[in-house]
Amino acid sequence: MPQSADLIVENASILTMDPDTPRAEAIAIRDGEIIAIADRATVLEHKGSGTRVIDAERGSVVPGFIESHMHLFAGAAELDHLQLMGIHGFDALCDAVRHYAAKRPDLSVLQAQGADYTILSATERVSRHHLDRILPDRPFVMAAPDHHTMWANTKALELAGLLRGKRLGPGNEIVMGDDGLASGELREGEAFGPLIALAGEDRVRLGLATGGEPDPKPTPAEQASDRAIMRRGLEWCARHGITSIQNMDGNLHQLEILSEIEAEGGLLCRVQVPFHYKNFMTLDMLDKASVMAERYHGEWLSSGMVKVFYDGVLDSWTAVMVEPYADRPDWVGEPLFTPQQFIDVAVAVDRRGLQMAVHSIGDGAVRAVLDGYEAAQKANGRRDSRHRVEHIEVITAADVPR
Repeated sequence: MPQSADLIVENASILTMDPDTPRAEAIAIRDGEIIAIADRATVLEHKGSGTRVIDAERGSVVPGFIESHMHLFAGAAELDHLQLMGIHGFDALCDAVRHYAAKRPDLSVLQAQGADYTILSATERVSRHHLDRILPDRPFVMAAPDHHTMWANTKALELAGLLRGKRLGPGNEIVMGDDGLASGELREGEAFGPLIALAGEDRVRLGLATGGEPDPKPTPAEQASDRAIMRRGLEWCARHGITSIQNMDGNLHQLEILSEIEAEGGLLCRVQVPFHYKNFMTLDMLDKASVMAERYHGEWLSSGMVKVFYDGVLDSWTAVMVEPYADRPDWVGEPLFTPQQFIDVAVAVDRRGLQMAVHSIGDGAVRAVLDGYEAAQKANGRRDSRHRVEHIEVITAADVPR
């Protein structure tokens, strides 16, 4: 007698991923595992008195999606921010921000996401003066979709101590205006980090900003808040069919939160969390990456990866190019690592048997990362390392075969 299923989905167009039978009409599931996937009549043999049956009405059923590049913790926190994707023009931006501000008098800092670089027009970049006209008396910050640029009004810049500029590391910039004050555009995380802290979300973005751990250690209330944020992100992923996530920033704090959620039975997706190596770190700090890999290597929660940023993005001229930018003929971008520094990191990571994933947008960055991986192979020998070059928006023809 066939096993009784907990769930049957029928009247569906199911993509099986089996080349011999690529499509099916129905699927039966018991204890979280597929026990039948076939035509409707065959699958309904598994229907019992307690089986839940869903009529898919000829809708598609596909395997879970694997999200290979996500920032889960920070992204989950941003679900509550004003979403500006699709907003264009000053008037539309003004209406959206003021409406959100009126709804959220409780927020000390108003934050928005998804502001296109051309949100005003193809030729006019956002400045604090634009944002002051929209919201002069409350701190307001909005981020580009790529999260490599933020814009802030004067109130936010003053409170964050950025209005008069600040000395920053390579690849980061507070754009200054002709008046000697910050224009409102902040490029890369070190530049806009104080704004994140001002909004009280520095702990959420710590794995992305520094790769470090919260100090002081979160209180029980803060830990519970972080778990709630992470759960919200996992639930969002599950609703959108994402069953596996490769997080592209991380620290032990995130792994500990996810481990607590897993122990409670709430880890809805498989998650891999890397160690984030920054350019101010020394190679011995990779010990932490090894500890994370040794401590977390389960089917549902794992580490074993090191994430690195080599450059920024094209829209803010922070991507590293082989040839100068067409609209900035004296500029190729500033790398976050020197070529030799990156080679040393790549060799050290590879020697530990860890995977490496490096943000590389410009063709200059891609070339430097490939040089690092090549050096690692020469130093340590070939293995199934699966090192990754993230994004690759531009690559030279000479580097494609590599």
